[in-house]
Amino acid sequence: MKPFLKSSAKPALLFLSLIICIATIGCKAGIEPTYKEKDLPYLLQKICKDEYGLEVIAQKTPTTIWLYIPLEKILHKDYGVKPDKYFDEAVWDKVRNILTTIGRVLISSDKTPEFFVMTASDINLGIDYSLVGSVLDLKKSYANFIPWTEANRRFVIRWKLAPEAVGDLHGEHIKPYDIQLPDFLAEQIAQRISGIFIDESIKNYFKVERSEGRFESGSFYFEYAIRQIAQPKKEIDTKKRILDVIAYCIKTYEFKDFLGVTIVDGLTQDKLDLNQTAILERRID
Repeated sequence: MKPFLKSSAKPALLFLSLIICIATIGCKAGIEPTYKEKDLPYLLQKICKDEYGLEVIAQKTPTTIWLYIPLEKILHKDYGVKPDKYFDEAVWDKVRNILTTIGRVLISSDKTPEFFVMTASDINLGIDYSLVGSVLDLKKSYANFIPWTEANRRFVIRWKLAPEAVGDLHGEHIKPYDIQLPDFLAEQIAQRISGIFIDESIKNYFKVERSEGRFESGSFYFEYAIRQIAQPKKEIDTKKRILDVIAYCIKTYEFKDFLGVTIVDGLTQDKLDLNQTAILERRID
């Protein structure tokens, strides 16, 4: 599933730009909240059905709104044959409409959950595609506090084979739970670390074999396996770039309820432990 992770950011750019345009217009017009938090699942289902003819399942936990979209297929018909052909175009039309609905509803609600999770499942092959987002990040992008390119990087994208999704029209294999900020941060940071080394400017010099993160016992743990396959013209300090990403994300979200950070190079087993102060006071070039 690695090709999906590399490509999924591109379509997300289109989705987010559309959502931001819609929401920004609403914000500038001074529209008062029209939806109640308790009605969010119903409203999301109703709008998707009435306006787009889409059947979605929406559920809510204290911190997170969950949406499930059962689809006949996700993969492009030329997947594995033509480069950069991963997703079926019709799928992205549906997902784009649902993301637009999420933006419309959340921007016009009196109170919102902290996170949302949208899962589109291929109910024939058994594949789950999930996009996890921070509602506050969306609101900041609506208000132009952060550029849409940065807002896009803050989405956590999950791909997995899910045999239990086969035939699941009602999202029974999805088990909603409360997304918590430190767990969201750990996933986002691991994804950003991978993104650094698959960027067009340096992807020919590195191969990302693994990038994983978790929050456990009050600390962040990151393990990466990034193999250099060619010599870049200018030396690239892998560890520094990784630490910069970690510090940037933790400070950006103003998260201070952690003890420290541990990073482990999965290729050499080199380990580095940093306390909270070292992260929060780290200078990022």
